[in-house]
Amino acid sequence: MNKKVVLTVVTVLLLGLVLTVVFDRRKVAINPVMAERAPQTGKTLTDADVVGIWINHHDKDIHQKIKLTAHHKWRENQHGVTDIYSGTWKRIDNDKISLAPYGEKIQLYGDHFQAMKVLSYNHILNKVTK
Repeated sequence: MNKKVVLTVVTVLLLGLVLTVVFDRRKVAINPVMAERAPQTGKTLTDADVVGIWINHHDKDIHQKIKLTAHHKWRENQHGVTDIYSGTWKRIDNDKISLAPYGEKIQLYGDHFQAMKVLSYNHILNKVTK
């Protein structure tokens, strides 16, 4: 093969690899059979239950922190990068919220909804109490 063909093939393969990695990080849907459900609390979630700062104490390597505000906005820090993701949130069920623009679903559970499970990534975060 000549060098131009090899260079073109290598460039296309590297571009494909980069795009796969970028879009895989933004993946929001998984096979529903794989998602484990957190225990239900028996009461209905309110906006006040959601608002606050949530920290991932279960997987400390990603340094994940989500801040949810009363104005239905959210921001997420990860891997030491501030506000890496952001958007709006809304309640979608008795114990779930959805994060736009990613469509990610989060289940809140436990005493006074003090824990959250990010269903599409199996992350668990706990609410910071004041």
